[in-house]
Amino acid sequence: MARAGAPVILDEVPLSWGAGQERLRSAFNDVELIWVAARGDPGVAIFREARRVDRVEGLARQPALSVRGGVAYDVEVYATHSSTEGYARDMARQLSLDAFVS
Repeated sequence: MARAGAPVILDEVPLSWGAGQERLRSAFNDVELIWVAARGDPGVAIFREARRVDRVEGLARQPALSVRGGVAYDVEVYATHSSTEGYARDMARQLSLDAFVS
């Protein structure tokens, strides 16, 4: 889909950080990628994770606590005090995606 021009969001936290990012870049070498860091308070991430029935407990903790060494980001959004829609609008604003900012 991405290669055909469809906008695609891949929500991925490479557990091998920089090496994982390089693998994804290689897999999508002919597709424009924008790397977004979603940052926030680890306690809030853990609380939100516990409220979601579709999440395995503990998945939010490590990424929220760790520094993603070797990963380069184009945009950073802060999710602690914002809804999903709020930080999606923030990301769209930073990327000048006017159609998505209301």
